[in-house]
Amino acid sequence: MTPRQSRSDARVPLLRGPGGEQILAITSVIAAVQMIWGLLAPILPAFAGSLGVSSGQIGMLVAGFGLGRVAVNIPAGIIGRRVNRYWLFVGGAIVVVLASAVSGFAATFWELLALRVLGGMAGGVAITTGQSLLADSTNDQTRARAMSVLQGFQLAGGSVGPAVGAFVAGAWGLAAPFFVSGIYCSCLVLWLLLRRPLRQGLAAVHHSAARSSAKTAGSMAGRSFITICMVGFATFYCRFGIQQTLVPLIAYQVVGLSVKQLGLALSGIAILNVACALFLAGLSDRVGRKRVIVTSLLGVAAATFVYAFHLGTVAFLVVLAFYGIFSSIGGGTPAAYVADIARGPQRGPAIGIYRTCGDVAGIVGPVIVGYAVDVNLGIAVGVSVAVTVIAAAAFGVLARETVPLAQPSRGKDSTSSSSPESALRAASASTRHPISPAPPSVAAPTSIADARRMAGVTPVDNGTSAIS
Repeated sequence: MTPRQSRSDARVPLLRGPGGEQILAITSVIAAVQMIWGLLAPILPAFAGSLGVSSGQIGMLVAGFGLGRVAVNIPAGIIGRRVNRYWLFVGGAIVVVLASAVSGFAATFWELLALRVLGGMAGGVAITTGQSLLADSTNDQTRARAMSVLQGFQLAGGSVGPAVGAFVAGAWGLAAPFFVSGIYCSCLVLWLLLRRPLRQGLAAVHHSAARSSAKTAGSMAGRSFITICMVGFATFYCRFGIQQTLVPLIAYQVVGLSVKQLGLALSGIAILNVACALFLAGLSDRVGRKRVIVTSLLGVAAATFVYAFHLGTVAFLVVLAFYGIFSSIGGGTPAAYVADIARGPQRGPAIGIYRTCGDVAGIVGPVIVGYAVDVNLGIAVGVSVAVTVIAAAAFGVLARETVPLAQPSRGKDSTSSSSPESALRAASASTRHPISPAPPSVAAPTSIADARRMAGVTPVDNGTSAIS
């Protein structure tokens, strides 16, 4: 596809173009799954405390959910090569809803832990297969826009979820959010099941990808895939280790913000992230994946470095906004890059591996940052900056660009000029560096006069030349 066609595709409204309903359905269901997790996040410690569990056991409940996702990301991608990913996607969403609802009836710690792990596994299946379907529903010129819209929807769901959960718990008790959490997701699943054109379209996307003849056997062993997995690790490390662990610790211990003030600040940053993710959706479709990813990581690293200094309230909020903007610039571009380099039957396992790297970072990041802060804030900041910069440098140097960029116009090609001198130079060059043998009936010009005749130039009486 030419750069001009690429720019033309980038101007087509994403959700109104071909496959727009499929993209909307996939992104909405994944966002609904994310909203379930966000809705239960502030309720889980209090609900678990009502069962008489310890703080360590509450930590196990949080970690068990993440471990469930890690355990199934890669298997879900592999199974999706043989089983229709539409049904895996729908089935995973249904199990997430059921596991969340049944958790409200849990009477012991072990029952709640088992349901948390089950919910994490089902969510891993839904998101991995959903991202694979989303990648196959788009092309190289619209994929980053779709992934950015997905991230915007996920951020919105994660932002709205805690507020809804707190309101429902305050009105109807701690168990109520577990029952309410899946209502919206259930409605979307019914939409997927009952709307026949949508169901058939998503099933057809799977079959079309399964028949792909793209040769990608080596794509997951190359430098590009290894470095984008490093990017995925760094991205999730930033999200869970920096934004959700380091930032609150700095806000409370250094800046002196209250819980309410930090909550308002993080809510504002979340809204900013959603706006930036949607506004900048598809940026990498126009300027290239590598530029966007490297710029985003380096901007995040710069903002994180500033956290090492003792900041006042205003400076802290400015840096927090700066961090949010640069983290949003990357958006869904890394996931789009994974889909670019892993095509056909390799796409599902590749997305599973990429998400596993991210989920592992989501587990170890908060632990590393927490223990580092206990030693020294500078160490925690330094480790976080190092993780981000190393990933950016490795990806920037070793990965290949997957989006063809428009070449600047350089005017008329000199070899296409009709001047006889240009024709002679071009002919001489082709004689020295032949590309293919010339037809026997066409002889290369050997003089200016021959070149004039071949260029269609005829002499006129006044001694000048004219194009015939």
